[in-house]
Amino acid sequence: MTLTEPTAAPAGTPVSTDSAWRLFLRNQASVAGVIVLVVVIVCAIFGPLIAPYGANDINVPDALSAPSASHLFGTDDLGRDVFSRVVLAASVSMRVAVVAVAISLIVGVVLGMFSGFAGGVVDTVLMRIVDVMFSFPVMLLALAIVAILGPGVTSAMVAIGIVYIPIFARVARADTLRVRQTQYVAAATTMGVSTSRTLFSHVLPNISGPVVVQTSISLAFAILSEAALSFLGLGVQPPEPSWGRMLFDAQGFITSAWWMGVFPGLAILLTVFAFNLIGDGVRDVLDPRQRTLLRNRGSRRSRRRTAVSPAPPPAGRRNDSSTADSGPQDAGSAPVLAVTDLVVGVGPREIVHGVGFSVAKGETLGIVGESGSGKSLSVLSATGLFDAPSAHITGSARIVDTEVIGASDAVLRSVHGARVGFVFQDPSSSLNPLLTIEEQLTEGPRRHLGLSRSADRERALKLLRDVHLPDPETRLRSYPHQLSGGQRQRVMIAVALACDPDVLIADEATTALDVTTQAQIIDLVADLQRERGMAVVWISHDLGVIGRIADRVIVMRSGAVIESGAVAEVFAHPRNDYTRTLLDSRPLLSRVADRVEPESAVVAEESPIVAVRGLGVDFTVRRSTGRETLHAVRDVDVAVTAGTTLGIVGESGSGKSTIAGVLSGLVTSGAGTTVRGSIEVDVDGRTIDAVGVRGADAALLRRQVAMVFQDPGASLDPRMTALASIAEPLRTHGLVSGREALRTRAEQLLADVSLDSSFLRRYPHEMSGGQRQRVCLARALASDPQVLILDESTASLDVSVQSAVLDLLAQLQREKNLTYLFIAHDLAVVEQISDTVAVMQDGRVVEHGPASRILHDPETEYTRKLLAAIPPETPHRA
Repeated sequence: MTLTEPTAAPAGTPVSTDSAWRLFLRNQASVAGVIVLVVVIVCAIFGPLIAPYGANDINVPDALSAPSASHLFGTDDLGRDVFSRVVLAASVSMRVAVVAVAISLIVGVVLGMFSGFAGGVVDTVLMRIVDVMFSFPVMLLALAIVAILGPGVTSAMVAIGIVYIPIFARVARADTLRVRQTQYVAAATTMGVSTSRTLFSHVLPNISGPVVVQTSISLAFAILSEAALSFLGLGVQPPEPSWGRMLFDAQGFITSAWWMGVFPGLAILLTVFAFNLIGDGVRDVLDPRQRTLLRNRGSRRSRRRTAVSPAPPPAGRRNDSSTADSGPQDAGSAPVLAVTDLVVGVGPREIVHGVGFSVAKGETLGIVGESGSGKSLSVLSATGLFDAPSAHITGSARIVDTEVIGASDAVLRSVHGARVGFVFQDPSSSLNPLLTIEEQLTEGPRRHLGLSRSADRERALKLLRDVHLPDPETRLRSYPHQLSGGQRQRVMIAVALACDPDVLIADEATTALDVTTQAQIIDLVADLQRERGMAVVWISHDLGVIGRIADRVIVMRSGAVIESGAVAEVFAHPRNDYTRTLLDSRPLLSRVADRVEPESAVVAEESPIVAVRGLGVDFTVRRSTGRETLHAVRDVDVAVTAGTTLGIVGESGSGKSTIAGVLSGLVTSGAGTTVRGSIEVDVDGRTIDAVGVRGADAALLRRQVAMVFQDPGASLDPRMTALASIAEPLRTHGLVSGREALRTRAEQLLADVSLDSSFLRRYPHEMSGGQRQRVCLARALASDPQVLILDESTASLDVSVQSAVLDLLAQLQREKNLTYLFIAHDLAVVEQISDTVAVMQDGRVVEHGPASRILHDPETEYTRKLLAAIPPETPHRA
């Protein structure tokens, strides 16, 4: 039984409500900036109509007159009206600022994007030129340029424009380096999108935030720079007025005629401030995620409790959505963490509805539910870690004897680390990349336990030994990037246990790990719990993991508890239909053991559509001891027949994704990478070798071989709607022309993946994980490929959504005769969809053959190890 995802957006998700302009107008500071800037622009355009006097109307008898009704800002030393000169000078100052910043913006951003995206020698050369320019003080360089070109307005524009190019180039390059590594840029590469289109369709929109902010700052500084040049007599020349020139003229009259300098100075100050305020507002409304936050923040907060109507329990049974679970705790054991009637809302929307649970010393409570069920939000709110704009939390959450809800920051700091430790899903983002392992392990004990430096180090070593990290003395000096994913998670557990907390919170702590590492981490936490007697709250969407680690479990859906009880009881006799659906959706080897292999799988070697022969991939990396060659793939030979599925399995680092990278064009020879052998693909009656492919063959291969990545949230551009994402391969390969034809084709593709046309205008953050992955599938299918690479494409999905996506993939394969390369570390998932399986270890294929034989009668110990790591169907405490 599988759970089909709803075609509507997740509850509470705003879809195309207020326009960007309306949201911008909600920002009062930005509106104030717009008002000031409008006044300045009106003065710049209609200055001659506004100014009561000419800029150079001299009236010596009225010289140095104080502000009055006839001269609002007074007069200068020649009797000229200061108000008129300030108004008329707006045109010159604004013209210089806008033109100068336009020069630096266009040249600097293009230079920075190209440099950051190209990398290598091109990046080094261009950035060294920029560094040389940047080494000169701004005003000194501007003075040198003006000295060459001669004083004047045009010279000031060019000089200011040139001196700000390095700033824009560095800002654009820095963010381009980040965007270049994203999966949505990698996805564009696999689709054959040209570099120029990638730069302007993906990179530029996603670096626009910093660029907009820098533009607003540069506009402000351009006005100041023009003022400085004019102040020194090298910018705007008399008799033409400018704010900077007026300050220059006022320097001799600071004490006797203050108004000569104050009013042009205020004009500069207000204009600069207006640009900064507007820049902040524009940056927010350009980002789709920020627009959503602005909508929530701008809405009226409602604390009204939302009625929750979970599925009714069977006759004679109590409703398990009560505010506190009643699992079997020891009678004399007080709960370490007790949560009662927890309500969490953001803006007008209530997300968690009266949730309650508790966990005692030495006990493990599992909290299970799909993405968006409120499981993580409930625990984070109950432990004082949830903080969002317009958030409101009510109820009670006690950690031992400390009330967390409503507690001060000082109380929360005393609880976090000392009484409750946290292990999150991604250790790479949880650990500080700039601190050594020792610094991160000793940070908590130094604060909470007051240990000396030597005692801190000894404690850190003991913690690393407790989590079974090899060579702990050396690892203390290491940085997170020098460890594997499993090792980083062990360090994260050690950090969480550093102060001997009463309760450990593990939030999807094994989701990003392969099955063998996952099993090791589960066993490690269970051992540490028995040794220390701490309570554990384990949050997961995977019931198999919960069955292996938990004593009791609560099942959440839509922000409410719908079932709770002992793990064995819930697994054996689920009372709620939703719980039964989750259990039925688990991938289990026992359910597909009797599947009959298709005849095409037997003849995979006779007529393959993809044939990998002698493939080897080496990466040269720099170590502290010098250069080292890593053999990612070694002499791999596999093949897959048209219309069938080859499953490639193995632990992280086994080389399976590297093969996909070579086939999709993401891994090529050069820049320290060496690719040997061949991957021959038979498409459109032609055989193309993916290794070293160029020109028309590369374009054909990118159209006929599509790829779906693991994380749909990361592989979809956050600045693109679903329509724009699906249209990209259609435009790249010239398959559809015209806006209406493009939309019609996109609607057909969405229908193929069971989504309706309303999703076309949604951004990725406005869809659930399963819906995003369906959009990724639609994008991959847009070019009518013959081969689809699925690289861990279901690993990050909930079990029910994963089951639905697997069913969808099987249906699409039957309808379109697609060939799949299905890469995964979960053998139970692989068997559900694969005809043949290749097992990889350390870059080599150690076993290859029909799925039923490989996964039920393996020949190698390594395959048996992978099979043993699959969570059991029946709950079994680690």
